[in-house]
Amino acid sequence: MIDQSAYAVGDVHGCLAPLRDALGRAGFTDGAGRWIAGGARLWFLGDLTDRGPDGVGVLDLVMDLQRQAAAAGGEVGCLLGNHELMLLAAHLPEGSTRYSPQAEEMAHQMFRERWMGNGGKEADSARLTAEHLAWVAALPAMALLGDHLLMHADTLGYRNYGGSVREINDTIRGILSDPVDLEQLDELTHMMTKRFAFASDDGQAACAFLAEYGARQIVHGHSPVPLLLGKDPHEVTGPLVYAGGYAANFDTGTFLGGPCFVAPLPETQKALRTQL
Repeated sequence: MIDQSAYAVGDVHGCLAPLRDALGRAGFTDGAGRWIAGGARLWFLGDLTDRGPDGVGVLDLVMDLQRQAAAAGGEVGCLLGNHELMLLAAHLPEGSTRYSPQAEEMAHQMFRERWMGNGGKEADSARLTAEHLAWVAALPAMALLGDHLLMHADTLGYRNYGGSVREINDTIRGILSDPVDLEQLDELTHMMTKRFAFASDDGQAACAFLAEYGARQIVHGHSPVPLLLGKDPHEVTGPLVYAGGYAANFDTGTFLGGPCFVAPLPETQKALRTQL
C-alpha cells in the first residue's frame, strides 16, 4: 500500500519498459498498468522523451496515469524539461509564430536539427499528435510540494523568469503560447540545458535559491547521477541527496542503462541557514 507521501521519477528519456517495471514495483500500477495508488502524489521531473526507444509511449502512459490518478483522488504531475522544449520547438505548427514564413522555416530547420542531435526519434515524430504537443506545452516548469521545490534542471537560470513559482510558470507558459516567440523559446531552451549550479559548494547556492522560492529542498533531474559520481550506471541505488541535504538529484541515468526509480521525496532540512 502506497502511503500519502509525494514521490518523484527522474528523466525517463523514452525508456518505457523500465518505467512500467518501476511503477509496478513501487505499487503505483497493477499488472495491466492501471493506477492503484489511490490518493498518492507522483511527479515526473521532465525529459520524458528522446534518447530511448519509445518517447511517445512514455507520454501516453504519463497522460493516462494523470487521468486515472485524478479520478482516484491522487495526483500525477509532470515538469517541463529541456527535451520537452526541444520537442515542442521541432514540431511547431506552421503559422504559430510572429515571424515570416521564411524565418519560421529557417528556425524550424534549426530546431529540428537540435532535437534530432539530442536524441529525437523519427519514430516519435511520426506518432506525435496535437494532443501530445498541447499537453507538453501546458506543463509547469516548477512545482512546490510542501517543503520541496521541484524543477527539472539544476540551474539558477529560472530566476530570469520570475520571483515566485507561479510567476515563473506563467512567464514560461506565455512563451510557449500562440504566437510563439522563437527567440524567447531558444533562450529558454538554452537556460534549461545548464547544470551543476548546486554542486560546487556545501549547499550555500541551494539554500539561497530555496529561500527565494519558499522551500527547504530542491528536487531535480537533468544531470545523470552516474556521470556525476563517476560510477557505472548499474551501481546507482537511488536518488542522490547532496549540497548539505538541500538538493536531491533524481536523474538516475535510466537511458544510460541505470535503474528507473519511483522514490519518495527525501526528508528536508528542518531549517534553512540564516547566514546567507
